[in-house]
Amino acid sequence: MNKINYFSTVLCTALLWTVACGDSHSAKPNPPGDGQDKSPKPVAQVNPFESPETLARMFHKSLSANDAIQMMHLSMLGAPTNSWMEFTSKMYQHSNRLLAQNLADLEAANPREQRTEAEQARIFNLMAQRRQMDIAFTNSLQRLSVELPNMRETFLQRGFLDVVLQFKAAGLDPAQLTVSRIDTSQLTDTYQGIAMRGGPMTLWFTQDKTPLDITLTLVVAKVPHHGWVFVQDPKLNVPAVQGPAEPPPAK
Repeated sequence: MNKINYFSTVLCTALLWTVACGDSHSAKPNPPGDGQDKSPKPVAQVNPFESPETLARMFHKSLSANDAIQMMHLSMLGAPTNSWMEFTSKMYQHSNRLLAQNLADLEAANPREQRTEAEQARIFNLMAQRRQMDIAFTNSLQRLSVELPNMRETFLQRGFLDVVLQFKAAGLDPAQLTVSRIDTSQLTDTYQGIAMRGGPMTLWFTQDKTPLDITLTLVVAKVPHHGWVFVQDPKLNVPAVQGPAEPPPAK
């Protein structure tokens, strides 16, 4: 898939999530008290969005606790409205620039009268893609107010289960694992070509203090006004089973 179609696909996916969903993590006011409550203060909650490492450990915690709702809130599905709006706007602007540059390059390569039918068809196709993207961006909110709740429900019913089944297929119980190392070296400041930090992050595990060669890849991003979330389906990486070595050839 070329870059133009790839970013257009990413943008359309982002548009299907951009909706006035509200900030599910905003603070709620405390009920008024009479000053006589002597109960101990609650322990401060860990902010799972403050760093990719914290997000990774909270992801493992939600998986170990079989908590689909908590895991959903660690994903882009849990981000507040203004985060979605800015993220979508950046993706739209970047995709639009790519389309415009590609179109300008094609038009500059040959004058209209010297283009082949295939070259002219390619230009018309890019013009159509640009119009479709503009329409999708403009009309997204009307559609997404319905789509986002459906996507959240789909994650709770199937997305979370997909993650659980990956571990089950590998013969692993997440609750028996410990996150031993988190590699963030592949994160970049221009995730998907826009000014946003993100990229793939790798988690290593131990079981009963024994290091495992199975890792988990989380693609994460630091979205505006919110923090770190995972933005793609988590992937458990299981090495291929190797059989016995081939016997040496007979002499």
